[in-house]
Amino acid sequence: MAEIEKGPRAPSAALKVLVVDDHVLLAEMVVSALSGAEGFEVEAAPDVEAAHARIAERGPFDVVLLDYDVPGMDALNGLRRLIEANGRGVALFSGVVGWSVVDRAMEIGAAGFLPKTMPLKSMLHAIRFIADGDVYLPAEYMRRAMNGGDNPFGLKPREARVLAFLGQGLQNKEIGRELDLEETIVKMDVKSICRKLNVRNRTEAVIMAHKEGLC
Repeated sequence: MAEIEKGPRAPSAALKVLVVDDHVLLAEMVVSALSGAEGFEVEAAPDVEAAHARIAERGPFDVVLLDYDVPGMDALNGLRRLIEANGRGVALFSGVVGWSVVDRAMEIGAAGFLPKTMPLKSMLHAIRFIADGDVYLPAEYMRRAMNGGDNPFGLKPREARVLAFLGQGLQNKEIGRELDLEETIVKMDVKSICRKLNVRNRTEAVIMAHKEGLC
């Protein structure tokens, strides 16, 4: 694997950007749009494995835009792998994830979150921001953080995290490992979540959470 660059990016160097998205048409559109800006070198990979191989072959990218739903993500383990491989600048890139997923990505070490719906000018600004070593988060996220989050169901912080993991398809035992909790505690949290969301089971809880943007 190519050695990870430790120093800052040279101001005059072109920005190397990798778009990781398995929606070929969308990936091509993003690559084309970003490549049209001066000083950008952009390429795409369809999944985490291909992105990992591209980093090994080409060396670290200044910014990696990683879609949440690409093959190999395995909840957010794919994000962890690419952060380790690239060393910096890996941001979540999605149009559907809830804020709890963004929270978890930031805890893991993501360089930010870029909604796919953002205008090109804003996206270019965000990419440059990340390439300079900063963290980019959209204004809506910052407003939510300042207002103490958006939790209309009265979920406790741990319950909100358990719900986020449910949304990622994890089972109780796996959630327990992630949060360092006994499986029985996770089961109790799931029951409490279902009661507060007024649903019958974890499947309905996840459906409700996605509808409300909770995960």
